[in-house]
Amino acid sequence: MKAFTWARAGALATLLGGDASSLAAQGACEINDRSPFQLASAKQYVSMAANSRKDDEIPRHLANSIRVLTESPEKIKNEAGRQYLLLRTYRQYLERNEGTYVMNRGTMGFTTNKEGSHNLLLAVDSAASAVETLMPECKATVRPFRQRFFGDILNKAIEAMNADKDDSASYYANMSLLVAGADPRPWNLLSSVYQKQNKMDSAMMAMEKVITLSGSDTLYARVKQQSRYNLAVINLQRAEAASGAEKETEITKARGLLEAYLKDTPGDANASQALGRALRLSGDTTAVANMFADMVKAPETFTADQLFEAGSNAAAGGRSGDALALFEAGFKKNPNHRFALYNYATTLFDLKDATRMGPAVQALMAVDPNFERGWRLVAGYWQLKARGETDAAKKRTHNDSTLFYLEKQSKTNPKIDVTLAARSGTSYQVQGSVVNDGQAAGSWTMKLELLDETGAVVASKDVAIGPVEPGSGTTFSVKIEAPKAVAFRYAPIK
Repeated sequence: MKAFTWARAGALATLLGGDASSLAAQGACEINDRSPFQLASAKQYVSMAANSRKDDEIPRHLANSIRVLTESPEKIKNEAGRQYLLLRTYRQYLERNEGTYVMNRGTMGFTTNKEGSHNLLLAVDSAASAVETLMPECKATVRPFRQRFFGDILNKAIEAMNADKDDSASYYANMSLLVAGADPRPWNLLSSVYQKQNKMDSAMMAMEKVITLSGSDTLYARVKQQSRYNLAVINLQRAEAASGAEKETEITKARGLLEAYLKDTPGDANASQALGRALRLSGDTTAVANMFADMVKAPETFTADQLFEAGSNAAAGGRSGDALALFEAGFKKNPNHRFALYNYATTLFDLKDATRMGPAVQALMAVDPNFERGWRLVAGYWQLKARGETDAAKKRTHNDSTLFYLEKQSKTNPKIDVTLAARSGTSYQVQGSVVNDGQAAGSWTMKLELLDETGAVVASKDVAIGPVEPGSGTTFSVKIEAPKAVAFRYAPIK
């Protein structure tokens, strides 16, 4: 998935303190906040609160505004103006009591349910929504009311998430939704928090909310695309673990998301790669062929990792020719990628192409010499050589080599199986398992080297393994700071 990133919201626009007559300059939005007389009175209280230099007078002015606007609302025959003045009043309460989002209703000036509580964030959202509904042309006018407080709270959520305080991040993100329930950005943050907590169903729901709420608003284009891609990847992962109707449903979802993504961002390499995977799983061979053909024609626009995964997908989909072309294009950018070398050599064995398989298995075992299945591939290479040889003496030699490497496979000890080798930020991480098939406990040192795109060593580390009891196994994990690393190798372990 693409990495989750947030830019700090920073200082957001605040609404100017002028009266409604100044709003005409913004266009068609002209809110009448002067009549009937109740609105004129409330407007005067709001203005006095905004301009007062006596701190003890401000709460009284604001409470009087609330009282006039809510005591008999049915008598005020101008709902848009009433809601707009409530919005201005709530804003001043929030700014005056920074960080306090719930107040006593009686203190605020309400004449009913005086002992109850009033959530100012919900109140801002409710009043702003009412104005937007009654006067759609005034959305731009009321938006800053939401954003003023939304930005502050969302920044707290972002700071909490960056500090790995997931519960606080979730709390503030949900709080920000109270004042801006139609904004997709809190849901984007929540999707990241849920993924960190391995709450994948909740994360997927949050991504769907981002996509829906973003609509066609260009302000949210980035978070919408991010959610489309991440949700598609999760659907693909679920499809590969499912079967029957459930599998088809997950594939269909992923394909639809990725096609929509690519419609808005044509040529994106990650999305193209993922769509190829979805097409392969769906069995749409024509679409798969077209997708791989585009990658083969323009490999320079894709990374080595993208070409390697596409090559693996092509091989799994029975398109060996495309697979080889994609692998070979990737090797021009990273000739030592262990997983790609293994898949490439396996494809060549299936095609009985000993000519290209020889250098492939040689390169594979040079980077991963204790890889048991790798030695079996070497034996397979000599088997192909023997089958294609007509000279009796050479055929016998090739058969002997086949047996030699099969025996080497069985006697490899310790057996190393690298399960992860990938960049992580500016570091490179290698993980795997170790099995001791010997007769005694063993401890070893893996002399690990990290390589750049040219094959040059850019970092190294001695990794201690063991002790491991006979017939048992263990795991290892190492992370090395190496911004230029793209592959690994290690010296034979005995």
